[in-house]
Amino acid sequence: MNIRALIITLLACTCFIAITPPCLAQADYVAKVKSDLESATSRLNAQRTKLNVQQIELSSQITALQQELLTKRRQADLSRRSAADNQAFLQSLKNKELASSRAAQSLNDALKSYGIKQTTKRFPGEDQDHRLDAAFTKSGTPNELIQSRLIAIESGLSRLEASMGGATYQGTVTDSSARVIQGSITTFGPARWFVSEDGEHAGRYNLSPSWQTASLHPSGSDTAKALTAGKVTLAAIDISGGKAQALADIKSNPIDLVIKGGLWVYPILLIGLTALVCAVLKIRQLRSIHQPKEQLIAEIISQYSAGNKDTARSQASKISHPIAQVLPDCIDAAEYGIEVVEEVLYERMITIKESLRRWLPFIATTAAIAPLLGLLGTVSGLIRTFSVIAIEGTGEAQSISGGISEALITTLFGLAIAIPAFMAHALLSRMAKGIEQNTERLSLKFINALRQLPATAPPASHGQ
Repeated sequence: MNIRALIITLLACTCFIAITPPCLAQADYVAKVKSDLESATSRLNAQRTKLNVQQIELSSQITALQQELLTKRRQADLSRRSAADNQAFLQSLKNKELASSRAAQSLNDALKSYGIKQTTKRFPGEDQDHRLDAAFTKSGTPNELIQSRLIAIESGLSRLEASMGGATYQGTVTDSSARVIQGSITTFGPARWFVSEDGEHAGRYNLSPSWQTASLHPSGSDTAKALTAGKVTLAAIDISGGKAQALADIKSNPIDLVIKGGLWVYPILLIGLTALVCAVLKIRQLRSIHQPKEQLIAEIISQYSAGNKDTARSQASKISHPIAQVLPDCIDAAEYGIEVVEEVLYERMITIKESLRRWLPFIATTAAIAPLLGLLGTVSGLIRTFSVIAIEGTGEAQSISGGISEALITTLFGLAIAIPAFMAHALLSRMAKGIEQNTERLSLKFINALRQLPATAPPASHGQ
C-alpha cells in the first residue's frame, strides 16, 4: 500500500509541475521536485528493506515449518511401522509357540509309540520291563510327560547294549508240531538261538514280523547248546535276518506242495492219475494199429474175385487194423448183395468208432474240470485266510501271505493236470480220427470192387 501511495504522489507532483504557472521560479520548482523525489525514494528504499526483512523472516518460518512437518511425517511413519512390526513379531512368536507345542506333542506321541513297541516287541514269554509303565502316563504338562516318557529310550538303549554284547532271556517257542516250549533265548546282535529247559529242543530262534510268535528251526542246535553252556563255538549268523532261511524253506519238493495244498489237491491228483492211465492205454492201443499196405487189400479183393472166399477172409482177419473187424463180415455178406454189405459196414464202423474213442471223453473231462477243482481249492483257502484275518487282524502279514500262497497251490496242480490232458486229448483224438477215416476208405474200396464184379451168381467158396 505504501508503494502505491508514493507513486501517486510522484504523479501528482509531475502534474503540478506541468500546470505550475510560468511565474514560479524554475530553480525552486526543480529543488522542490528533487526534494520530493528524494523523500519518496528514501521511503521506497525503507519500504523495500522492510519487505526484505519480512520476506526473510517468512522464509525462515516456512523452512522451519517444513522441517517440522517432515519430522512429524517421519515420526508418524515410524509409529505406523513400529505397530506393524510389533504385530508381525507378536504373530511370529505365536507361530513359534504353536510349532513348539506341536513338536512337543509329536515328541510325546513318538515316545509313547516307542514305549508301546518296547512293550509289545519282546520275545514270547519274556518278562516285561516295569520301568516302561511311566511311558504311558496321561496326566501332567507336556514337559512333564516328555520327562516321564524318556524312560522308554533308556530302556531301549539298555536292551540294545545287552543284545549287542550277548544276552540271555527266558521265553517260549513253537516247534513244528505246534507245541509251545519254554526255555532260554541267547541273542547276539540280530542272531538268536533257543534251548529248551530239558535240553531236548535246540536250534535257531526265528521271530515273526509281529513278534507275537516264534518258531524253532533245527539248524544251529549245536551252536545253541554250546552258547547256553557258556562254551566257545563257531556260530553261523544269517545277515539277512532270517529271510534267506525263509526263502530256502519256501523251495519245497512236490510232496510238500501236495501237503500244503490241502484236501482239494487229492481229487485233482486222482483224476490226473486216472487220465494218465487212460492216455497210456489209448496210446498203446493206437500204436498197435498198423496201416495195411494197398497191395494187401488188392490181394484180398483179387482172392475174393477169384472165388477164394476163405483165403480172402483169412487174410483180412490177420490184419493188425480195425479193417480186420469189417472185411471178414463184408466178405460173408457179399453173397446177399451190396446193400447188405453196406449195412454190415455201417454196423461194424459204429463198433470201431466206439473202440477208438474209448477213454478220450474222460481225458477231455479231466482237462475241463481240473482247473475248476483248483479254483475251488483256491477259493476255499482264501475263505479260511480271510476268516483268520477277521479274527486276528492284518498284523500277521506273513501268515496271511503264506495262506494265500498255499491256497494257490490247488490252482497250480489243476493247471498242471489240465494242460497235458488237453494236449493228450487233442493228439489222441486226431490219431483215432485218422484211423477211422482210413478204415472207412479201405471198406469203401472193397465195396467198390464188389460193384465191379459181374452180376452173376456170387463166387463159391473154395472146396465147395
